[in-house]
Amino acid sequence: MSNITDERLAELRRSAPPPHEPQRLPFDTFNLLTPELIKLSSEANMALGEYKGFLVNTPNPVLLLSPITTQEAVLSSKLEGTHATLEDILNHEAGNQTDIQDDELKEILNYRSALKHALDTISPYNQLSNPNSKEPLTIKIIKEMHAILLDNVRGSTKHPGDFKKLQNYIGGYDFISYTPVSPQLTDSYMSNLETYLHYDEINPLIQAAIIHAQFEMIHPFEDGNGRIGRLLIPLFFYYRGIIPSPIFYMSSYFERNRDEYIHNLANISKNNNWVSWIYFFLNGIITESHNNTKKALNILSLYEQFKSLGDSIKSYYFIPILDFIFQHPIFTSKQLIEEINASKQTVFTLLNKMVDQDILISSDKAKNRTFVCPKLLSIIDS
Repeated sequence: MSNITDERLAELRRSAPPPHEPQRLPFDTFNLLTPELIKLSSEANMALGEYKGFLVNTPNPVLLLSPITTQEAVLSSKLEGTHATLEDILNHEAGNQTDIQDDELKEILNYRSALKHALDTISPYNQLSNPNSKEPLTIKIIKEMHAILLDNVRGSTKHPGDFKKLQNYIGGYDFISYTPVSPQLTDSYMSNLETYLHYDEINPLIQAAIIHAQFEMIHPFEDGNGRIGRLLIPLFFYYRGIIPSPIFYMSSYFERNRDEYIHNLANISKNNNWVSWIYFFLNGIITESHNNTKKALNILSLYEQFKSLGDSIKSYYFIPILDFIFQHPIFTSKQLIEEINASKQTVFTLLNKMVDQDILISSDKAKNRTFVCPKLLSIIDS
């Protein structure tokens, strides 16, 4: 609700619905389980299990799939009004100029940093008894992620890392469609949600659907709620041991089905209709599990294809450079030289051979050339 005059905002608030007070968690999800929902839940478990199999059986999937994490940061931020593409972010990180404002680019990079912070901080639920374990998924970590997300970008004046001090609203210039939980009740509701994160629900995929919706209905922060709510999905799956790495994203599904996403969330607060929301969410898990599995397998296949070309290049540095490429599908020679402990001549010789082998394409710049792996970008953008 930015770009609106104070007078118009005051007028809208006077006619806004009262703050919503969602049902506390847990509630009896067993009564929601229609035969159709049970069947869909089983399909979602199978689809996500297939993706989990890839993550478990692939060496260092976080490295291999890191551009997918960047793409998720792009798509999740796009839902909040940014315009940058994956190529914009990769060019920015390579030191190349883009037409996108630095603030937008930093928002996307902050999203990725918030996810990394959580991954570095939490341990899966079943490992917390280990003396070397880290922390459970808690309000504290959610607040830390929020502080990172809003660091030095738009929203940085809206109490990063703290719950809202003022009532927030959801709507547009002509209306307020929903008034989230009041600031006075936010701590209580978030404490209830934190307890539910550790609750042994009958079906953890349905639990994830409830967690995301409840977080969005609470809307605990003055800004950044959508992005934090979407981050909670892979983090919850990782925390509960459903996947071994939090590399599973729903923003693409929510973006493609934005109207249905909003409608089904609203249906909970208006009609207490959890079934339509859970149905929508489980369909998203099935869709994105298949998409993620296909994309991950195609990336692995491309990596193995490129790796086989190294037999003809015969260099100790070939695999380290290939690993770098799969983390940075757009990069400059300077960037690579700073990462690889090899002489400039060795790096340039190998890069030229990779261009000859159709692994990379290169800009025509004489100095600090930009290299692109178009086949990898094509898979990520598919």
